Amino acid sequence: MNYKELVLNNLITDNTKKLSEDKLFLKTKQNEKYSTDIENYITPKELLNNLNLKTKFIGITGTNGKTTTAFVLGYLLKEAGYSVGIQGTEGFYLNGEKIEAKTLTTPPIFTTIKRAVKYEPDFYIMEVSSHAIVQQRIEGIEFSAKILTSFSQDHLDFHKTMEEYKRVKESFFQDESVKIINGKMRMENGEWRIINVGGYDFKINSKNLYLIDKSIINEISMAGEFNKMNFSLALKTAQILTNSQFSILNSQLKRFKGVPGRMEIISKKPLVIIDFAHTPDGMEKVLSAVEGKKIAVFGAGGDRDKDKRRLMGQVADRFCEYIILTEDNPRCEKAGDICKDIAKGIKNTSFEIITDRKKALAKALNLAKENNYTLMILGKGDENYIEYCGKKTRYSDRSTFFELLNSQI
Repeated sequence: MNYKELVLNNLITDNTKKLSEDKLFLKTKQNEKYSTDIENYITPKELLNNLNLKTKFIGITGTNGKTTTAFVLGYLLKEAGYSVGIQGTEGFYLNGEKIEAKTLTTPPIFTTIKRAVKYEPDFYIMEVSSHAIVQQRIEGIEFSAKILTSFSQDHLDFHKTMEEYKRVKESFFQDESVKIINGKMRMENGEWRIINVGGYDFKINSKNLYLIDKSIINEISMAGEFNKMNFSLALKTAQILTNSQFSILNSQLKRFKGVPGRMEIISKKPLVIIDFAHTPDGMEKVLSAVEGKKIAVFGAGGDRDKDKRRLMGQVADRFCEYIILTEDNPRCEKAGDICKDIAKGIKNTSFEIITDRKKALAKALNLAKENNYTLMILGKGDENYIEYCGKKTRYSDRSTFFELLNSQI
């Protein structure tokens, strides 16, 4: 049986409603409760084994830094002569070109398998969310390498506690694949190594474990410690997978153009930077990396972890001269209420609430010009929508900024 042809000709399905006599059912952890009576099925692991793909899978997880690390690693592997697929919050990219639009950060396993069959890259880089680990959207994949970028508070609406969130991330690193991690190490009982990541101890399978040390980080000519770390993780992984010299890989980064919506400079006068930072830790890393006086525009997602909102306010309070709180995917909450939650953490910095994001950017742009501030537009990065209750409205920070800038000329 030619399983590649079955996949390419849509003769395998993971949807019970689309199952027919001529189709083979892919039984996954997500759909198994709906398919108890189906006898003719195959599991993701069995399907991947039968496909016998040349592709090597790389999984990247962490609270922040997944996308940047994925794009840097993809660039390095492509420059080394390999074909590379990247799947994550920005969509699906093949050799640097966007092929498919954004879905979930980590889509259902059959989406991943179909992309791997259709394009069959040498390397398939995946952002792996904690939700995907819990829901087993990566079942059956044998990863050649796994990367842990960072760990800090996020998604507690889903995981409930930091310990549970940590346990989920930790579970991803218990196999014998190559593991590249930003952390410090100590030996325990001669078998397990405890990795200090973001102040938390992680129990990681010590086999094939590589840690990023200062000697690697110091060689990276990049602003911001968090950027240096993400680049270091990518460089070390590329070095291991390709047996290339670190110095050669590092020299290639001079031509790397960056990641959309990640520390993206969209104007130099005034200096305006867009970033996806939407957690307290992410905001601290971005704001601390930029020198000079700053004005920040940001909000927080509705129907999500409410505990982090006050903490986000505290971070902005420490690093900014002025703050404008606004909407950021309020979903079924009122944007004003979300902003008030954030404001509880602001004690020493002048701020205001302008829930309309376009009006908030207009006010911030004027203040940045008048006071020679750097304008930091945080939270949405390269997203092209604002999500309200059950509806997405087209919106882009980048497009809105240039619209405002041109209207003032």
